Amino acid sequence: MSKTDHIISSNARSRSRSGFLGKRGRVALLALTTLLMLFVFFTQPQVRAAIDGWISL
Repeated sequence: MSKTDHIISSNARSRSRSGFLGKRGRVALLALTTLLMLFVFFTQPQVRAAIDGWISL
């Protein structure tokens, strides 16, 4: 492989990484956001009352 071929291939690989986060970072951010939204949703008084009603059946 010539030096120019090596430079072109290494640049193509570095361009394929887009954005600030990689794939694992995006998955982790999505998981944490989902957990936070679920926590906020299930700590609402109306939701807790409905869940308590379902559990007592």
